[in-house]
Amino acid sequence: MAAEEDKQMALKDTMRTIFHSFAQHFSLWESAVQCLATLDVLMSLTTYSSLGDGEMCRPEIVSSPVPFLDVMNSRHPCISLTCGGDDFIPNDVIINGGRSPEGSLVVVVTGPNMGGKSTLMRQTGLLVILAQLGCYVPASSCALSPVDRVFTRIGASDKITSGESTFFVELSETATILHHATSHSLVLVDELGRGTATYDGTAIASAVLRELSVGVACRTLFSTHYHNLVDDLHGNLKISLGHMACMVEKEEEEEGEGEDGVQEDSVTFLYKFMEGACPKSYGFNAAKLAGLPPDVIRAARRKAREFEKSTERRRLFRKLVGLAPDFPLDQLLAIQTRLKQLHI
Repeated sequence: MAAEEDKQMALKDTMRTIFHSFAQHFSLWESAVQCLATLDVLMSLTTYSSLGDGEMCRPEIVSSPVPFLDVMNSRHPCISLTCGGDDFIPNDVIINGGRSPEGSLVVVVTGPNMGGKSTLMRQTGLLVILAQLGCYVPASSCALSPVDRVFTRIGASDKITSGESTFFVELSETATILHHATSHSLVLVDELGRGTATYDGTAIASAVLRELSVGVACRTLFSTHYHNLVDDLHGNLKISLGHMACMVEKEEEEEGEGEDGVQEDSVTFLYKFMEGACPKSYGFNAAKLAGLPPDVIRAARRKAREFEKSTERRRLFRKLVGLAPDFPLDQLLAIQTRLKQLHI
């Protein structure tokens, strides 16, 4: 026991001496750690730039009063291969490529479910951060004006410990963006408004989109499945439209359904970002891939057709009322009844 106590005392004195010596030269050790950390980061960036999978380019940071982003054949920095083992499909991301003070700074991104919208947005944010770190980026060319902050509203989750619902978290993060973003920020908003009723979500998404394009006027990628919102944006010079492309093939209608037969869409994802809007989200294709029972999907398709017909009838009725505002009320009601009887 005595030998063990002597050992512990000797070790205690030794450790005290080491710590005392370390404390006397703390600033020197701190500088050494900072230098090693900086060297580690620089070596990591150098390794990634020289050994990155595929084409890498040196980004060009342009001092410009007009915000813009121009990335050609860009790839996700963290994904070299897709889940299927194929090469990652490169995409061009251009925001105000003409570098015009009157150019569109907001790009509304549409496309099928699982078509790659969220991946494209995350990819863009990471590329901008890498570019401003001074690292080479996975693209054939990259030019941008400086970005002061990157804001994201991506994903959906609640905060059960603080009693905040998914929709409340969405709005809180959106409020932070609107309060703090500047004209030189990059904003990434993914499917805002999906946590509430369709009409409320569409209205909120529309108002936020207007504020980002006119009020804040910053570079923005804004993805949505609200196609009625997209329909209202055609011709808006402040907003451009893009979509993740897909190939759609019509399959034969189900037998025995008659006029109520539901034609299925066979969707092939192309993962290519192109100009224009996607007409549908093809949610039933995602339901099929997820393994929902066929009977459930068929019932959902029929209900979707009913909703689409009802929406189309209301749209036509509003258009007729606008064309003939002086029509008597009874004639307008008769037209509305006739529209309900039509198979549209």
